[in-house]
Amino acid sequence: MNAKAILIVLSTALAGCGGSSDVPANSAAGLFERNGSAAPADEVLVLDSGRSYVVYGMNAATPVPAQGVIVLDIATTGGNFASSNVHDFDLPSRTLSMGSASGSFTAQASIAGTVTHTGGATSTFAGTYSTTYEQSASLSALAGSYGGETADLGVTQAAIVTLDPSGALAGSMSGGCSYVGLVSPHGAGNVFDVTATFRTGCTEDGRTFRGHAFVSRNVLYLVTLSGDLSRIVFFAGLKS
Repeated sequence: MNAKAILIVLSTALAGCGGSSDVPANSAAGLFERNGSAAPADEVLVLDSGRSYVVYGMNAATPVPAQGVIVLDIATTGGNFASSNVHDFDLPSRTLSMGSASGSFTAQASIAGTVTHTGGATSTFAGTYSTTYEQSASLSALAGSYGGETADLGVTQAAIVTLDPSGALAGSMSGGCSYVGLVSPHGAGNVFDVTATFRTGCTEDGRTFRGHAFVSRNVLYLVTLSGDLSRIVFFAGLKS
């Protein structure tokens, strides 16, 4: 089975997690999911810090294979949010576009936003809250081997990511790129902080990126970025 097929087929769920972590009731923090509408399927992760990720799919059925990843930092006022530093990475075209975003949310219920790109084009994202966010971020539950794809601004290739219970990360791509890193619980929500260093043969050879990892609908997502948010390495895959 090829990597894209692996990503589309839902497989064994991530092993059960422990008790609830603290979820701010007066913020947009949470994991939100959308599929089955006329719009592309979305995974929307909003962290307690306001750093947010939108993984959007190529179709309405599933966010994987991913069409792109939006990275933004949001500020909230009441039930509204806004961001002036949107970075939208379109993975098939290997391009980055900038812009702003605004929208509304109901805490631990739903979120909807509009991105306005430089030049005037707009896109939307939305999702319904997933209680997966309230589970403990367990390294032992996350540990295992995941098969899928790694994409950056140079290439998209089949990839395997392995995580051990200590948080050590190892990734390899079909073209010869490999990377190593560390994963640790973020501290709020079922989210993990990630550091990854890329080796010879990678588009980002010699660079260290940082970001976050989360699991939604059985898929592991790893989003790592350069410090200036101009470069991305993104992985999505299913546990073997």
